[in-house]
Amino acid sequence: MPAPATRDQADAYRFGLRRLEAALVRGDPVPLHEQIRSQRRAALVGVVLGLLGLCGAAVLAAVSPQPDWTRQAVVVGASSGAMYAVAHGPDRLVPVANLPAARLVLAALRAGGSTDADPAAATPVPVPDALLDGAPRTPAAAVPGALAVRPDGPPVAPGWAVCDSVTPEGALAGTTVIGGAPPLPPPPADAGVLLDADDTTWLVMAGRRHRVAAEDGRLAAALGITGRVPRPVTPALLSLLPEGPPLVNPAVPGRGRRAPDGLPGRIGDVLVARPPGAAPQHYVVLAGGVQEVPAVLAELLGAASGAREPQPVGAAELAGAAVVDELPVGGWPDVAPRLTEAAEAPVLCWTWAAGGDPDGTVWTGAAPPLAGPAPVQLAQSDGPGDRVDAVAVGPGGAVRGTGPGREPSTGPLWLVSGSGVAHAVADDATAAALGVTATEPAPEAVLRLLPTGPTLDLAAAGQVVDVLPAP
Repeated sequence: MPAPATRDQADAYRFGLRRLEAALVRGDPVPLHEQIRSQRRAALVGVVLGLLGLCGAAVLAAVSPQPDWTRQAVVVGASSGAMYAVAHGPDRLVPVANLPAARLVLAALRAGGSTDADPAAATPVPVPDALLDGAPRTPAAAVPGALAVRPDGPPVAPGWAVCDSVTPEGALAGTTVIGGAPPLPPPPADAGVLLDADDTTWLVMAGRRHRVAAEDGRLAAALGITGRVPRPVTPALLSLLPEGPPLVNPAVPGRGRRAPDGLPGRIGDVLVARPPGAAPQHYVVLAGGVQEVPAVLAELLGAASGAREPQPVGAAELAGAAVVDELPVGGWPDVAPRLTEAAEAPVLCWTWAAGGDPDGTVWTGAAPPLAGPAPVQLAQSDGPGDRVDAVAVGPGGAVRGTGPGREPSTGPLWLVSGSGVAHAVADDATAAALGVTATEPAPEAVLRLLPTGPTLDLAAAGQVVDVLPAP
C-alpha cells in the first residue's frame, strides 16, 4: 500500500498545476503573480451581478408590466405620439387629435355604453407602438379638439388689456392682447388721449371716445388740442372704447337777440355765478331761459358769441329765470383734458378687470402691462394692420365671456390656449366632459379679437371622418 502524500507534496502538486495554467494562459510557466485567482474572483463577481440584474428585471416585470391598452381610457404611442381613445364591445382604438378631443370622444362612447371611463379624469397612458400596431381601430374622430389647452387647469385671471404700440416716429407697431393683466392705477380724472383713425379725430376721456372736428379752431382751442398730433389707433382697440356724443359747437337759435327779461346780455352769451364756497357755475342764455353748461363748453360758446369773458349773474337773477335743457352738452368735460403724447407713453391700452367698470378704462405707459411670460407672436401678425399681433395669456385656461349688462356666470364658455387661440365650448355638457372645473369672467369683445379655433362640441364627438376638416 503506497504511503500517503505529505503536505509538501500536495503543495508542490498544486504549484505544478498553477504553472501549467500560467503557461497555457500567459505563455509563461513562472507564476510571479496570482492573476488566475484574481480573474476567477472577477468572473464570480460578474456572475453574481448578472444574476442580480435578472432578478431585478423579473421583479420589475411583475410589478410594472407592459400596459394593456384595452384597460386604459386614452393611450398614446410611446414613440409615434399618436393618441387614441379606447372603445369596448369590441375593443378598438379611436384616433383623436389631442386630449380635449379624446375626452369628448370618451363622453360620447360612455353615453353609448362603449366605455365606463370618466372622460373628465382621463389622461394619456404611454404604450409601446408595437402593442398598438395590430390593434383594431376606427376612422378618426370628427372632433378636432384644441391644441395647447388645459381644460382642467386654473382659469385665466380676470384682468385683460388690449394694447397698441407706436414707434418713436409715431407709426403703429402692433397690437397685443393680454390675459391675466395686473391691476393698474386708474387714470386721472382730467386725462385724455387724442386718436386718429381713418382720418377721423377722436378725443378719449373717462374711457369714452368722442368725435371732434379738429379743424374747428374755436373748438380745438376750447378743448386744448390746438397743434396736438393725434396718435394712430387700430380698429381692434378703437372698437372697445364706448362711443360718447360728438363734441361739436352747438348752434344757438336766435343768437345775438335780446335776452329774456331779467337776464343780462343777449341770447348766446355766457353767464357765470360764483356761489360762496363752491365752484363757479356757467350758464348760456337761450330764448327760453338759461341752461347750465360745463366750463369748457362755456368757453367755446363765449368765443362764438364774441364775448371775451362770461358776464356775472346773481342768485336773484337766476332764481327768476327759467331753466331749460336745449343744447346737447353730454360728454363735455368740466376742464380741458390733459393730453398724453405718444412720445412720453408709446403704449395705449384698453383695460378691463372683474368688478371694475364694465366698459373698461384707458391706460397709457411705456410698455404693455405684462404679468407673466413674453407674448406669443401670432402667425397672423400684420403690424399696423387690423389683426392682433401678439397674445400673452400664460398657459391659457377656461373663461366665461361677459359684457355690459350680462351676469359673469351666464356668459358663453371659452377655452383659450397658451398660444392665444380661443375655442368656443358648445354647452355645459361639453365643458363637463372636458373636465372644466373653474372659470373666470373675460370680456367677450376681447375674446372675439383672438384667432378662433374649432368649436368644442360633444355632439360631434360620436362621429368619425377619414380626414379632419381644416380649421
